[in-house]
Amino acid sequence: MAINGNGGAAPNYEPNSYGGPAQNNLAGQTYASNFAVQGEVARHTYELTDDDFVQVGALYNLFNSEQKNRLATTIASTLSQTPVFIQKRQLGHFYRADKDYGRRVESALKAAGSKI
Repeated sequence: MAINGNGGAAPNYEPNSYGGPAQNNLAGQTYASNFAVQGEVARHTYELTDDDFVQVGALYNLFNSEQKNRLATTIASTLSQTPVFIQKRQLGHFYRADKDYGRRVESALKAAGSKI
């Protein structure tokens, strides 16, 4: 439990649009400080890939047309209340997962009164 305000209402995730934390990509600067352990411990490198959207697209394509429409409408009902620059950023994610997903959410946003 944090008792020091825990950053208050500031974002604690990255990426964000409000000056919160950001990844720096500097090796050795994102590790936790030293601590005692028992057993084997190692640091492993990993390759950053651009396949974060494959699983989302695969799940989306399991839905029938009605489920896809309901998902897009549900997303748009709250996303339409955010600033337009955030709506556009999120649309980019939906399009990367699946072109139809992006089109449906964009259409639902416009139907909800978005100015995108």
